[in-house]
Amino acid sequence: MLTVIKNIFIPKKDYAGRNINTVIERLAAQTKTNVHAWSYLPELAAYENTLTGMRVYRHETSCKAA
Repeated sequence: MLTVIKNIFIPKKDYAGRNINTVIERLAAQTKTNVHAWSYLPELAAYENTLTGMRVYRHETSCKAA
C-alpha cells in the first residue's frame, strides 16, 4: 500500500522526462559527492545538493544527458 501511495506522489521523471535517479547518479559522479546528498525539487525544476546547497537548474543540464 505504501508503495502505491509513494508512486503517486513521488515523480520518477524530471521536467525533461529523464529518470531522476539516473541524473542524480551522474551529478554525484561529476561533482564527486555522495549520491544521497542530491534531491530533485520539482517546484523549481532543479536538482539540489542538500549538504552544500548547490543547485543545478534546467538550463545547466543537457537534455540528452542521462
